[in-house]
Amino acid sequence: MATHFQTVSTPFFTEIQGCYEGLGEPRLDWPPPRPDQVPDQREEIERSGVFKIVEIKRYVWTVDYSADSYIDLLNTYSGHIAWPQWKRDRLHREVRRLIGERPEGWIRKHYLSILHVSRLVP
Repeated sequence: MATHFQTVSTPFFTEIQGCYEGLGEPRLDWPPPRPDQVPDQREEIERSGVFKIVEIKRYVWTVDYSADSYIDLLNTYSGHIAWPQWKRDRLHREVRRLIGERPEGWIRKHYLSILHVSRLVP
């Protein structure tokens, strides 16, 4: 399972929400929960009766994106792919504007993966 989260100090992800809302998209629950607040899937896995959890580890990493590389990422999201072209164009313009206004010219996105190490129940 991989998810993403942003630190409160990353204003881009808060600012871009206005564009999504202006496009008629629902407001995200923002900011997402901290990594230690994201539930693991221990109960679901053990409820199967097939596996017992041995260990759970959380891995957090970051990726820095330019405007173009972030737009490339957005173009892999199925929800964005389904949008009409005018809607994607408007979002892409806003992404370019907001990232272009940042002194460093890039944004940092945080990701979280939760590893569930399990063994078969005898």
